[in-house]
Amino acid sequence: MKYWRKYHPTIGTDDPRYHQVSLIYSVLLIMLIYFGLIGLLNITLFDAADIAIYDFSGFVLAAAIYFYVSRGGNFKVAGWIVTLTLIFVLLAFIHLAEGRNYSLLWVTILPPLAFFLLGPTAGTWVTGLVFAYCGWFLYKLLGLGVPGNLSLGALFNFVEVATAQVFLFRYYERSRREAYEQLQKTSTTDPLTGIFNRLHIDNSFKSLLASSKRDLKPTSILLLDVDHFKRINDEYGHIAGDKVLVAIGSVMKETTREGDLVGRWGGEEFLIICPDTDGGKAANIANRIVERLNKQPLLDDINATVSIGIATASGRDKKDTVETLLQTADKNLYKAKADGRNTVVASYDDIALTSAHSTT
Repeated sequence: MKYWRKYHPTIGTDDPRYHQVSLIYSVLLIMLIYFGLIGLLNITLFDAADIAIYDFSGFVLAAAIYFYVSRGGNFKVAGWIVTLTLIFVLLAFIHLAEGRNYSLLWVTILPPLAFFLLGPTAGTWVTGLVFAYCGWFLYKLLGLGVPGNLSLGALFNFVEVATAQVFLFRYYERSRREAYEQLQKTSTTDPLTGIFNRLHIDNSFKSLLASSKRDLKPTSILLLDVDHFKRINDEYGHIAGDKVLVAIGSVMKETTREGDLVGRWGGEEFLIICPDTDGGKAANIANRIVERLNKQPLLDDINATVSIGIATASGRDKKDTVETLLQTADKNLYKAKADGRNTVVASYDDIALTSAHSTT
């Protein structure tokens, strides 16, 4: 487990921000170590107090950014601050060295960091502007006759390499993001219905329940099962059965709210997680789903209904776990089946209340 996770416990390895945040902290640590160590060396060994002031200023700036990020600062803002700080450090070093000793080579570390932290568009503009400035600075040095055997060929080589880097890293970052998004979609989505799969629902459920207890807010789950699904498969065929599952998934997505998580639990069972939702609100959502399915056939002349069991965590009871809530929802689902199906059963304070055929 990475050390910075203690500052951001909600950012898991499947979070798109995970690697970006990791890079921000890595760059900041490198800057802290570099500036602190070089600053001490400039004072103790090289008697260069003026450069040491610059080094310690960089150390203080890196420490301030670290404090900002670790206290919940905006990561996008932090990415920009880190990138601009790095640009300041690189350009200051190039000016102090007056282009000697291949100091301009250091600017080539900017593109991968800028593209990764800022994205392809902003990364292109930032690196393009910095490279253009460095090209102009190199051109000025040619006219001043700075030592180091600088030539017009050196200028052309720098421009060529800088241009290639901008295009290569832009292409790489765009491809990486597209591949990551596709991988995320594949790993979290049920291939048949297009809604979340069980793995993603399981992981999200644990995280949301922990947040519920921390914020003292209720969380409800709806466990749905398609009524007489075997009969649908036997009468219309398995392809039609698959289409029914896809249609029910669409109905659930359209009927639930933006913050609700809709997933396929397995076979013809579905699970909906409703954050910040008490039992009454969860029952209203369940009834809307039942009513919607009762209004018209899902496919041609195929009618399908669902039975729903609801369980709610108050957010104040430490005994509420993923397992206990699923057991309660499953028990209520079983009762809904026993009560004639096409029914919603929800528990309020351990009392099961039935809403049959979408009427309350």
